[in-house]
Amino acid sequence: LIAIIIVGILGGGLVNSMWAITLALIPQFVHHTRSFVRGEMKKDYIQSSTLDGASNLQLFYHSILPNMIEMLVVQGTLALSIAVIDISALGFLNLGAQAPLPELGAILATGLDAGYLAPWNIAIPGVTIFLMVLSITIVGDGLRSALRKRVNR
Repeated sequence: LIAIIIVGILGGGLVNSMWAITLALIPQFVHHTRSFVRGEMKKDYIQSSTLDGASNLQLFYHSILPNMIEMLVVQGTLALSIAVIDISALGFLNLGAQAPLPELGAILATGLDAGYLAPWNIAIPGVTIFLMVLSITIVGDGLRSALRKRVNR
């Protein structure tokens, strides 16, 4: 909804829709990062490092950031999946990429007119969006598993 409002203000186009989706997803990243850091700061090893004289920068780079990478990868892949769906939705509403650019949401919207005569005009872009989101999610899950194995060593 925020992305639709921002695109309504900035105007249609692929670049404006990407900026709008980025601005709409930033609060989610900030909220998760802040809550993670607040939770980490309450742990015993952070408090003992603080008592040993570690600065805030040392705490961040040596203690918090290595533990936060897994959460950031999960959030990044989730945000990328949401961005694919949002760009397709904006294209479907004719607020995203304009006519000469091939965009899955716009292709899906033009295929709706001839849905009974040519259902593949709806099925192919829809399945492509689904497979893109599924593959991004699977890659993110694999990255999370690989990072978890590396951190547990």
